[in-house]
Amino acid sequence: MMFKYIFIIKLSFVFFASILSTTVFAEKDIYILNSHYKTSQTMFNLSDGSNYNTWAMKGSWTDNFSNFGSVNCVGQAQRSKKKDLSIYGVCQIKDEKKLKKWWTIERNVGVTELGVGKSVQLAAEGYWSVLNGANCNYAIKHGEEYSYSITKCKITRNQAESLSNKVN
Repeated sequence: MMFKYIFIIKLSFVFFASILSTTVFAEKDIYILNSHYKTSQTMFNLSDGSNYNTWAMKGSWTDNFSNFGSVNCVGQAQRSKKKDLSIYGVCQIKDEKKLKKWWTIERNVGVTELGVGKSVQLAAEGYWSVLNGANCNYAIKHGEEYSYSITKCKITRNQAESLSNKVN
């Protein structure tokens, strides 16, 4: 009986250790940006059944390298009369040291309230320039009074080390 109990404890420890190591170490070569926004928009409904709108999102962000700051995005969306969706925007992301980076966001999949798309870092100041040209995937959900997005980018070990060291 005691052997069985010790075996279960050891097995549980190995299981949780493997989950922890996977969670902690697997994220080393991934950059994850979580953002929360307040969104405003102006929409025009055209007589052919399509619509066009401009939008702005302002909020905050955190990442998996312990950074945080503010985000300000502007863009446009168009839905054809066939209900095809096209969204494009640019975000200025500022960190706690006031260093800036600029990202595009683009998607043609989903509905206005929920979708997935691609983003690219266009340019950056300081240590953020290590991510210039990074191609990322993002998902966004718009609620009644807020929006939430998560962006994930595959990065190299060197990029991860540069972000971990954050030498400017």
